[in-house]
Amino acid sequence: MFEHWKSLKGVRGWHVWKLKLIDARLYFVSIFVGLLTGLIAVPYHYLLQFFFDIRRTFFDAHPRWYWHIMLFLALWGILIFVSWLVRKMPLITGGGIPQTRGVINGRISYKHPFIEMVSKFAGGVLALTAGLSLGREGPSVQIGSYVGCLVSKWTRVLAGERKQLLAAGAGAGLAAAFSAPLASSLLVIESIERFDAPKTAITTLLAGVVAGGVASWIFPISPYRLIDAIEPLLPFLSQVKLFLLLAVVISLFGKFYSELTLYFKQVYSQVKHPVYMKMLYLLVIAYAISLLQVNLTGGGEQFLLEQVTDGSKQVMWVLAMMMVHFVFTALSISSGLPGGNFIPTLVTGGLFGQIVALILVQRGFIAQENVSYIMLISMSAFLVAVIRTPLTAIVLITEITGHFEVFYPSVVVGGLTYYFTELLQIKPFNVTLYNDMINTPDFQQQKRYTLSVEIMTGSYLDGKEVNELRLPEHCIIINVHRDRKDLTPAGTRLIPGDQVQIEMDAQDIEKLYEPLVSMANIY
Repeated sequence: MFEHWKSLKGVRGWHVWKLKLIDARLYFVSIFVGLLTGLIAVPYHYLLQFFFDIRRTFFDAHPRWYWHIMLFLALWGILIFVSWLVRKMPLITGGGIPQTRGVINGRISYKHPFIEMVSKFAGGVLALTAGLSLGREGPSVQIGSYVGCLVSKWTRVLAGERKQLLAAGAGAGLAAAFSAPLASSLLVIESIERFDAPKTAITTLLAGVVAGGVASWIFPISPYRLIDAIEPLLPFLSQVKLFLLLAVVISLFGKFYSELTLYFKQVYSQVKHPVYMKMLYLLVIAYAISLLQVNLTGGGEQFLLEQVTDGSKQVMWVLAMMMVHFVFTALSISSGLPGGNFIPTLVTGGLFGQIVALILVQRGFIAQENVSYIMLISMSAFLVAVIRTPLTAIVLITEITGHFEVFYPSVVVGGLTYYFTELLQIKPFNVTLYNDMINTPDFQQQKRYTLSVEIMTGSYLDGKEVNELRLPEHCIIINVHRDRKDLTPAGTRLIPGDQVQIEMDAQDIEKLYEPLVSMANIY
């Protein structure tokens, strides 16, 4: 008995030492994922900016009418082509964050990752070139997950490491979109992976730093760094009133924004017109807005930067522009074309904050120079209200602007907003999209699903015999992979590094994913 325990202890020690080498290899591979993601996602960002500048130059030049007809027909053809791509490859629809979460959870598999990645890249560039109000961050996240998927196949990593490379690629995509590696790691934890395993956090941060470095090399000067955020000199009680006011009005508007966006999405899907006619309707709106205010198209980021640096003082004009952008964004998202909702939401939140700030200026509560300060706080708080990722929203605004003076106010207003949105029962937008996705007929037909987890040192499953485990109902361990060999589960004692496959009912994965993974991991 003593000799058996001694030999088991030796095997365990060997596996713990071996895991350290495997972890080092995983961290190195995650750096490679970040580099590849940066080399793909940064050109994606560059092309979006390049084609936007061309389109803005065209409209600012006021060409003759026949040039408008030629451009309109060309853009219509582009939208029809992109909609055809989406029909052929449904996984490239929308932003891509729900799909990325589905892949990491195992509900989706990328059957043709390279082709889908190229299609997502091309579709996103073309959709925003046509002027639709979509963001670059969602496609960048999904492009990163495609890179993580491809690298996991090339390097033949273990099943438990595959999801970590997918998460690392997703985080690197956001880091490349905003040059914000810390916020990208938080997004993966809050919205995609939804489980803060240390290894996932480290791989995501490493990949994000590398991708963010590539983005900073191509875009050395962030336009958000040019924003002046001057804090109003208010007594403590007045500051409390200001923060409470912002949290209340942003939460209420967030409820309105979420409900109306989902309503537009539902109505759009029920319209029985052919796809080419729907694309025509969208393009007519995009073209009309381009003639009115071209910076308001393509997500509206340029318009936001224009307002936050040297904005209008007319409340009603800003309100009208915000509502035009809001309705156009809801229609663009409803189309299902490749493009995210993160930047349009950021723009809406910033413009809403500008409206509140201008009213406060008229009331004599703050000065005109403090408007941009209120706008930055409102941007992060509105992301909290709609996306429900408080850490990501607060750190992102601080990271991209460099204004640490808005960090603590954003924490206070963001925390209050999160509480009020809970009271208002606002569902996180990406979670709603994810639930809609998994409730489609294709997912309802799934009966059983296999989850792969890796046993970590000191976890609940570490040292347990499979026969002794009491897993949730209908959950069965069907395989234990150790040292490139498959072991029969019955009678096997689990040790660190084991790759365990757990089979369960498919509809239970969203409920049991975190509990089962937590049994194999440590906090």
